[in-house]
Amino acid sequence: MTGVADVCLMLRQPQSKEARLRFWSLFQRKKKPEDLEKFVLLSWKRSGSNLLSGILHLHPEIIMHNELFNPIDIFTYHPRALLLGDSHADKWSYLARDLYPKPFLEQIWSGCFANGTKIKSKGKTVGFKSFPDHWNEVGNEDIWREEILDDPKIKKIILSRDCELSTYVSMKRADITGSYLTKSYPKDLKVHIDVVAFQSFVNNYHFTFQKRYRSPLFHEDTFRVTYEELTDDNHFDNHIAPRLFEFLGVDPDHTVKRLKEVVKQSSQDECLKDVIENWDEVERAFRHSDISYFQKRKVNEMPTNDTILPPMSPIVLEGQTWSILLPICSRVVSMELHVTSPEGVGKNRFAEVEVSSKHTSENTELPKICWERLQRFTESFHNTTSDSDREKIEIIVGIDEGDKVFDSKAARETIKHMLPCTVRFVSIHPKMFGKVCRIWSHLGGQAKHDFIVLLGDDVELLDKGWKQDIECRFAEIKTKNPSLPFGAACVAFIDVSFQGFPTFPVVHRFHLKTFKALIPRQFVNQGGDPFLYALYCRFNASSFSSSRLKNTLGGDSDARYLKHDINWKGQVLSLNLTKLQQTLNLPPTGVCLDVVIPSYRIHNNEILHRIVSLRCTVPAYISFWIVVDNPDEIHLSEVKELAKSCNETLEGNNHFVNVVHYGENKGASYARNTGYNYSTADWVLFLDDDVVPDASILDAYVGSIARYPKAKCMVGLTKLPLPCNTWTKMLQTCNVMYFYGISKHRIHPPWGVTANLMVRGSRHNHTVQFKHLYPKTGGGEDIDFVLQLKKFYKANGCVVAVPEAVVHHPWWNNGGTCYGQIGGWANGDSLVLSEWPEKTFLVFPNWIESIFLVVLVYGGFWWKYTTSNTTILSLVEACGSIAAIDHLVKILAYYGSTKGHVDCEKNRVVVWVHRMVLAFGASTVISSQEITRALCVVKRGSLFSFSHRMDWFDGQAAMEVLDQKLRSGLQFVLYCFVAWYFLQPDTLYSQCALS
Repeated sequence: MTGVADVCLMLRQPQSKEARLRFWSLFQRKKKPEDLEKFVLLSWKRSGSNLLSGILHLHPEIIMHNELFNPIDIFTYHPRALLLGDSHADKWSYLARDLYPKPFLEQIWSGCFANGTKIKSKGKTVGFKSFPDHWNEVGNEDIWREEILDDPKIKKIILSRDCELSTYVSMKRADITGSYLTKSYPKDLKVHIDVVAFQSFVNNYHFTFQKRYRSPLFHEDTFRVTYEELTDDNHFDNHIAPRLFEFLGVDPDHTVKRLKEVVKQSSQDECLKDVIENWDEVERAFRHSDISYFQKRKVNEMPTNDTILPPMSPIVLEGQTWSILLPICSRVVSMELHVTSPEGVGKNRFAEVEVSSKHTSENTELPKICWERLQRFTESFHNTTSDSDREKIEIIVGIDEGDKVFDSKAARETIKHMLPCTVRFVSIHPKMFGKVCRIWSHLGGQAKHDFIVLLGDDVELLDKGWKQDIECRFAEIKTKNPSLPFGAACVAFIDVSFQGFPTFPVVHRFHLKTFKALIPRQFVNQGGDPFLYALYCRFNASSFSSSRLKNTLGGDSDARYLKHDINWKGQVLSLNLTKLQQTLNLPPTGVCLDVVIPSYRIHNNEILHRIVSLRCTVPAYISFWIVVDNPDEIHLSEVKELAKSCNETLEGNNHFVNVVHYGENKGASYARNTGYNYSTADWVLFLDDDVVPDASILDAYVGSIARYPKAKCMVGLTKLPLPCNTWTKMLQTCNVMYFYGISKHRIHPPWGVTANLMVRGSRHNHTVQFKHLYPKTGGGEDIDFVLQLKKFYKANGCVVAVPEAVVHHPWWNNGGTCYGQIGGWANGDSLVLSEWPEKTFLVFPNWIESIFLVVLVYGGFWWKYTTSNTTILSLVEACGSIAAIDHLVKILAYYGSTKGHVDCEKNRVVVWVHRMVLAFGASTVISSQEITRALCVVKRGSLFSFSHRMDWFDGQAAMEVLDQKLRSGLQFVLYCFVAWYFLQPDTLYSQCALS
């Protein structure tokens, strides 16, 4: 993760713009006494604007129009004011208004009819109502900003509705009924809320009231009121209206009146849950969001939807039949025969698999061992099933052609007597030797029964009633997903030898009917079982049973064949998901999310336990991957013990904790890549091992997936503690942690820190990886990774903020000074400059780069032309003065930010000294990063990076970049003057001396 100290220098431009506008307003023409006050009511549809407009219209001193710029027509309480002359035919039309908005506004602001008579004889102020779409739909938004918003003489009344959900529901209902004013909604009227469309509305709504409606002089020319205040008649009449009338310069004691035709269209006791027909979907997507309705519900501790789900009627299954696929062979664990046997090598990509899996005298197990292994399977099968169960089970036994133990008539007869159910035999051709997935598909093609399970002769079934247990799991999946046909699911045994992994999945004949094969032909001998589980996960239709088995060979250890992996997580899975989606005619709504935690810190189990104890309260498939990036054996054993204790308490293997280790410290990038590539999930959440996440973080991210289906990267909120000493106050003053909280400031952040970052899984973009060139301890790798994602997808807005997904990060070094940490970030930043030159911009050299130039020029040739009085001391003075000037500028810039970190009630001198110390300390933080970057550039000999700066906002802050360029130019001119002053050449010195 990366902290960027100089980012605050790119964030001052908006404040500078407002300051410039305030300055120019001092020179604007003052209003004449006879001029009317001007105002505009800025609001949103269904926010009470009709009610407030009516109240203003009924005040005798207010000339109130309505929606003058509505795209449909010109709406006003004074239609005669639109006349251009005496004839009613000669008046403003909507087309003329949109073509000539300035003349139209001039006539409206006059407050008079065409003959010059005032619309209201006592009128003192004139205004109208406006919504955002009134201007942008006709391309006149620049007129609105210049002529209205940025004009300090026009007062702004901003009417907003606190509850965004109520606003949106009201808009939908009004669109359905066509009634916007006079009629109540039908009591049985319900609306369907599109989650994605509502999130887009919320983003636009918040932006409008927080940014778009913000006047440069909002402290002086803006009055804010809410719908909730407006609809509380007593509160509004006695407390809000007098201040509003006074703000407009009219009689504040006027009795408030309301238009009779304006009625509240929804009932007082109406509950949004009863109005929204897809409430469950909306609630799950927004329960952990910044929507005020859900924020208030969280405060009031209202129960979530999960606690009040109606009981589900179980599906009763009778007479379900089974096919057990049982390939057996006498071959021992592969003895690397592919190395010594050249036969077949080079003919095809499976030659080594085929050769190493041939039956020879060297790799055939003792017959006694083979029969004992099969006997153990038979006994476990008999002990865990009843007579009636076995009547409905058929075992399809696959035997390798030429198998020295099992490929004989006598062996087949023995097997028939051993297995207490119907048995069929299928021969395995040598071309399929070692290709277990293809063998399973071959056997699956012979299956004619309801359920199909993939087993092996090295398996021992451990629990009675596994048949009924798995059938019930299929029934539960159907009950929870009524839109799915029965059998569109996958249920896996619990493999005690490889926990958390769906090594032995069960599917229904629905699967064979849909795909015509058990496993796609691209599979060889690895990945078939997790593929089936992953396929149905995306439809919330995968589950682990409670029944256990033990796999004595294979799994996570050596197998009886040469393992051959393929990349099935990408194209193969996607193609089969598309096929399944087309068959079901349903979108894949299941969420598969893995949490990756690189772990280096020792004795850190308390925090790790907090992370792996996270639970998702909505349907989702969650796994944790702790990647131990530390060779310490004690640390590894502690983490494994933690994972074991957590997994023992799980039900259904969801939220399983996996531990990966490789016996050395390879750094944060390598550790994250390891977990990232192990994962088969659609989403991977990266958390650092020193953060404490909120309990609702998984719900927050799962909700955001529904709200932003096109997103590829989601940036959570990383909170730091309140400042606890002078050093931490310095860090906050210089804003080095700005990007830790970027999700609070931007809907689409340019990037985010990997302490709390969720990205699309590697199955979607496996070429996007954390680069190992960045420091092991972190710095720059997070910026680089997100930029890679954005380049890979070539889509705007693929990075979104999820401010409700919160983790708490401690102060580095327990709140002590941490220049080393800051220097590590800067080292990574300098590497980003080299990796992403297109994301940089050229500026004039900063203070440390200027000092390098001064030393280089002086040491190279300048000393030859200086006076005898110019010494090394003069060079030191020049460099010191440049550094002093830079730090003075930074101190002045940060002094204002220190106010919140001191006790202003103390002695003024003490307060001033304290603030100066904080400002100076903040400047040293920036300087330490600038020094580190410059040294790294010199060390690597990267001339391109010299005087280049990273655009931390990736094109989102063009004006701020320009501001930084101009400021760097002014400072560089000053540095040059200082260097010239202290290191004057001999000729100039002589002329000065003579004069």
